[in-house]
Amino acid sequence: MYTKEERADLWLDAAVPENKKKLRLISLAGSSYALAARLGSLAGKVAEAAGEECLRALQSSLSAPQKIRAMFDAYASGGIFCVTLSSDDYPEQLRQLPDPPVVLYCRGDRSLLRRRIFAAVGSRRTPPAVLKQAERFSRGLSEHFAVASGTAEGGDSAVLKGALENGAIAVLAHGHDFFVPESGKALRLSVEEKGLSVSEYPPATPARSYHYPARNRILAGLSEGVLVVSGGEKSGTRLTAECAYRYGRGVYAFPHPVGASYGAGCNALIKEYAKLTDDLVDILSDFGINLSEAEEIALPPAERAVFSALREEGEAHVGALCEKCGMAAPELSAALMLLQMKGLAAPCGGNRWTALK
Repeated sequence: MYTKEERADLWLDAAVPENKKKLRLISLAGSSYALAARLGSLAGKVAEAAGEECLRALQSSLSAPQKIRAMFDAYASGGIFCVTLSSDDYPEQLRQLPDPPVVLYCRGDRSLLRRRIFAAVGSRRTPPAVLKQAERFSRGLSEHFAVASGTAEGGDSAVLKGALENGAIAVLAHGHDFFVPESGKALRLSVEEKGLSVSEYPPATPARSYHYPARNRILAGLSEGVLVVSGGEKSGTRLTAECAYRYGRGVYAFPHPVGASYGAGCNALIKEYAKLTDDLVDILSDFGINLSEAEEIALPPAERAVFSALREEGEAHVGALCEKCGMAAPELSAALMLLQMKGLAAPCGGNRWTALK
C-alpha cells in the first residue's frame, strides 16, 4: 500500500511530534528513508538537531517494526489513508511551504488533492445573510476548484455545505477520531462521504489551541487563493488570510457595514491587501474564467439551467423553456422571476424571455 519512502515518512512522523524537527531531520539525512537507514551513524547529529528524546523514540520504533505495521493496519481499518512528502500526489502548492506537513492523514476522495483548491473561511459569529452568501459563493467556486475550509460552526460550515456536491475539503486541527465541534459531526461525515477531510495530526490527537494556527497555514498552503467571508479584527480567519498573503496567494474578502464587528477583520484586510469581493466574478476573473460563465455558475441549479437555456436560445417561449429545462411551469416561473430580480433576464412579450448578459 505504501512505498518504502512513504513508510519511512510515517515512521518519522509517529516518533517525532514537532514538524520543524521532522523537517530538520529530513534535511540532515536527505530523506526519511535515508534517516532510517543511517540512524546509527547519524545518532550524534540527530540528537543535536532534534534532542536526545527524539533520538531514543526513533531508535525504539525502528527496533519494533511490528508496532509500525499495527499502526498502518489501524489507520486502514479507520478509513484513513496517508499522503506523505514522498507521495506522488502530495499537493504541490503545499510542498512549496517553508514548513510543509510531512504527513497528511486523510479520509474520503483522494482525487481532490489533485484538483485546483481554493479556500474560504468565516467566523462562528456570522449572520444568516452572510452565511447564505458564503454558501452561494462556495457553490460557484466548487465548479472550478475543490473548496477547502475549517469545520467550525458559522462561516466555515456554510462554505463546506456550498461545496458539498462538487468537492469540499475539511481541514482539521486535530485527529480524525475527534469531531470539533460535536455539533458539526453530521456535516463532516457528509464531507468525508462526498469529499475529503485532511489533518496533519494522527487520528488519536485531540485539538489543542496551538493546532489552529498550524491548521490555518495548511488551508492557505493548499489553496490558490483564500476568501474571507467574515471575521473580527483578531479572528482566526484573518490569520489564514495573512498566511495566504505571505505565501503569495490571492486574498479576497467580503465587505461589511461600518461598525459590524463580525466583518471588521474583512474590512481591515480590504484596506491592506485583500480584493473587495461582492461578486463571484471578482475571484474567477483572476483565474481566467470568463465573466459570463462566472455569472452563470454562481446561480442555484434551477436558475442556472434557465439562464443557460436563455443564453443559448437568445430568446425563448416559456413553453419551450419548460421542455428544454425539464421544469413544470411554476418552477420555471419562479426561476425567471429570480433571474429578472438579478438583472439577468427580462420578459419580451408574448410569454417570451431573453437573457440580459
